[in-house]
Amino acid sequence: MKKIVVIGGGYGGVSFAKEFSKYNLDAEVYLIDKNPYHFLQPEVYNFIANKYLISDVIIDLSTLAQGLGKSVYFFKEKIVNIDFDRNTVIGERYGLQYDYLVLAVGSRTFFPPIEGLRKHASGVKTLTRSLEFKQKFEQKILKKIQEGEKCYIERDKQFNIVVGGAGLAGVEIAAEMAYYAQKFFERIGFLCEGLSITLIEAADTILPGQHPFVLETAYRRLKSLGVNIITGKKIVKVEQDKVILEDRTEIKLDFLIWTGGIIGSTLIPRLGIKMNRKNQAIIDKFFRVEGYDNVFAIGDCAEIIDPYTGQIIPPTAQIAIQSGEIVAKHIKSLIEKRELKLKKPEFKGMVSALGGKYGVGMIKNSVKIKGYPAYIFKELVFKHYKIPLKVISKKGYKDLVKR
Repeated sequence: MKKIVVIGGGYGGVSFAKEFSKYNLDAEVYLIDKNPYHFLQPEVYNFIANKYLISDVIIDLSTLAQGLGKSVYFFKEKIVNIDFDRNTVIGERYGLQYDYLVLAVGSRTFFPPIEGLRKHASGVKTLTRSLEFKQKFEQKILKKIQEGEKCYIERDKQFNIVVGGAGLAGVEIAAEMAYYAQKFFERIGFLCEGLSITLIEAADTILPGQHPFVLETAYRRLKSLGVNIITGKKIVKVEQDKVILEDRTEIKLDFLIWTGGIIGSTLIPRLGIKMNRKNQAIIDKFFRVEGYDNVFAIGDCAEIIDPYTGQIIPPTAQIAIQSGEIVAKHIKSLIEKRELKLKKPEFKGMVSALGGKYGVGMIKNSVKIKGYPAYIFKELVFKHYKIPLKVISKKGYKDLVKR
């Protein structure tokens, strides 16, 4: 019986396990992650803005594996190294041999060497970081309310949130926080906004590289929500109460959220495999790690290149999902001793949440949507992925309870 070890329970790893479980093969899948849950990271902004509970953005990996069938197993473990010569993954507590290995370890927030950035900024790539930010934010808001006599309408008494990086993640969180802030103060009866949200981007525009329609719609929406937008200026220093820009402009700071790009998992550099400057594994057109025919890398931890154009495919959840499904088919072909068929992930478009029931998107780079229709479309896409996993997880839960 073949053993397939999948390291990482994110979008890529889960999609691989889900797809491979459909095949009636003499093989077992061992899904390994240091956390016992699959974190639906693209929905973190709804969690931070109190639209969702924790239970809405995580799926238990043990019950999911159980629900996928007897050939899929989950182990909670932190992998520290891999012995490629002996086909063994090495964890903190044990080792596990494999016939095929799938690296799906994802990415983490990239913090450039800006003085004070790591010390004073929060990322939101993990559930722990997101929950920490949510709690600290609400604690500081409560403290501001308790300290104020009536209302801190004066600018020097406002609660100042700075979002560093105006890519999709930065724009989404700035919009959601601005919308949440408006509703928060409206609900408790405050006669002032109380929050100042500043979005800072080093490039000349927000959402660099996005279609002008997406950019313009997002810009107008952010301005309507009262977000201060600064572009074309780099952050050069962060202190406890302020952000300093390259032109020496100082922005008051109570909380800094950093969304300025990603870098590969800390595991990748320890493996001795070839990688790019973002610590992503270099792979061939079949997702095999360079130098190893039985080792694959999928999702954010891999540099995925379109074999027809030579262009790098941006790391997104949809690409991670598709790469997991494709590699499941590749390993099926290898087990059945059939030739691998070239297949690449297809970027089907994007939809960005812009606060409340409002969004913007481009479907297949041609269909433009914005406002409430875009919001509904995003919700449907999310539910299309999430609901089947929840159903599988519930089935696994019932099976485990019966034991």
